[in-house]
Amino acid sequence: MIFILFTLLFMHGIIHSQSPISVGERGQIIISDIAQDSAMYTVKLSNSSVFFIDSISIGGIPQDVQRITADSMSWQGNGLGMLMIHGIALAGSDSMTLSRITGRLQDSIVIDTSILIRISSVHTPLPYVRFSILSDNIPNPVMRGEITTWSYAIDKPGKVSIAIITLDGRIIEEFSMLQDRGIHAFEFIPNAYTYHPGVYGMRLITEQGIFHRLWNVSP
Repeated sequence: MIFILFTLLFMHGIIHSQSPISVGERGQIIISDIAQDSAMYTVKLSNSSVFFIDSISIGGIPQDVQRITADSMSWQGNGLGMLMIHGIALAGSDSMTLSRITGRLQDSIVIDTSILIRISSVHTPLPYVRFSILSDNIPNPVMRGEITTWSYAIDKPGKVSIAIITLDGRIIEEFSMLQDRGIHAFEFIPNAYTYHPGVYGMRLITEQGIFHRLWNVSP
């Protein structure tokens, strides 16, 4: 039997896990209590073959969602209360997918969180060859002297290298460590002397490959 496990990642690590659901069955993900109406939301999946989102609700009110691509959608919030994602668990091309949910109201961030949706087997391990998963940092942009956090998952133990780089590839700071398989968080504080306002890169190197994300330092 195969199940899906939901793990929510926020700025300081795991905050909630939901009960597993069987592949082929419907499930719902409780995200957060929404206290501001009319915000603009986006949801993006790293692999839409693992979980299919068929509806989204706020306070029990179905949202008018626009599906941009197979793995992303957006909508303007209607109502207050609990934000929930509804969908069907799939046995796709991988055993996990990372979903990022963001919401903005004018210049304010209503929500910015990442959800790791994972399929696991209680019997024979699933024969997937998986690449590492790297989320965008939270918050982004970040002010100098404040903490920003990237979440990432690796499929097997090994050496992990993280570098903060310029847009032309020059390494500003680099960190190396040995880590077990699973979900990890990398916290970083850009200092006022080295990091001027602008765009930088974060490079993650694992035994499964090289991955990049862009991030911003606020004025």
